[in-house]
Amino acid sequence: MGDPGDPHVAAVRAAVRGDVHVIDAASFAQRSLTITAEGLENDGQPIHPDRGWIRRLAPLSWTTSLDARTLIGAQRTASLSALATVLHDERISWMTPVSQLGSAENKPLQYRHAQSVHVPVPEWIVTTDPRRAPEDSGWVTKPLGPGSFIDEAGTEQIVPTTPFDPATRSGLAGAPFILQRRVFARTHARVVTVGTEVYSATLPADDLPTDWRLSRQAHHAFTNNPAADSVHALASTAAQKMSVGYSAQDWIQDTAGDWWFIDLNPAGQWLFLPEPVAADITAAIGRFLEGQR
Repeated sequence: MGDPGDPHVAAVRAAVRGDVHVIDAASFAQRSLTITAEGLENDGQPIHPDRGWIRRLAPLSWTTSLDARTLIGAQRTASLSALATVLHDERISWMTPVSQLGSAENKPLQYRHAQSVHVPVPEWIVTTDPRRAPEDSGWVTKPLGPGSFIDEAGTEQIVPTTPFDPATRSGLAGAPFILQRRVFARTHARVVTVGTEVYSATLPADDLPTDWRLSRQAHHAFTNNPAADSVHALASTAAQKMSVGYSAQDWIQDTAGDWWFIDLNPAGQWLFLPEPVAADITAAIGRFLEGQR
């Protein structure tokens, strides 16, 4: 389930032997969906899926609040209702059930779940009370909501992880943010779990901003050097605790050599990772859809 034009969807589609059907709420006008008591039809073709993978439920722009009484609002509501029917079809085994996606994206819940199974998480607090904010500068602020949003001009804006300035604590009263103890990085790692399989690539943190995503070069600088086996084991434990079949996790190794769980995305990207890591992840998702796992 996702955008057929998404390179991740296209890569998995190409990796699967056999028919793959992509359901996309944003393109029902081009590729029709029919739901009956007997099953599904995609673009007029009967389909009988027993495995499914959710790359994304709807375009990011659909998160913009719309009055359901408008035509476009009513259309989107109807499209999402149709998706819900498919997502809750008991005949389909989803890599990650839709019921787990929302909770798995909630960072405080991630941290609580991870800490409950002894996965190391930097100290954190979520608050709208400036009086509860740390008094020292050894913290970062992270968005509690989406990591990006569409501004008034229709442009996607990223909300990065930013060093916390105690002098700005009054701003916390506007909306809840995550405050987390800053980890000074030696190495970043993207760790991807697909079922019980774990893959990773690492990025030296030299000269990178606090949030490596703000560096264009960093997206192409990950190396084939994997994270430690112990990190793989902890990442697998975290994913299992959160009941996600797929996860893209960010980990940081600090300057003392210790590794820390930073966050988890149940539908995160992996194609920016070097080969053969990216191809191995794609193949693992394909094997699930083929029923091999």
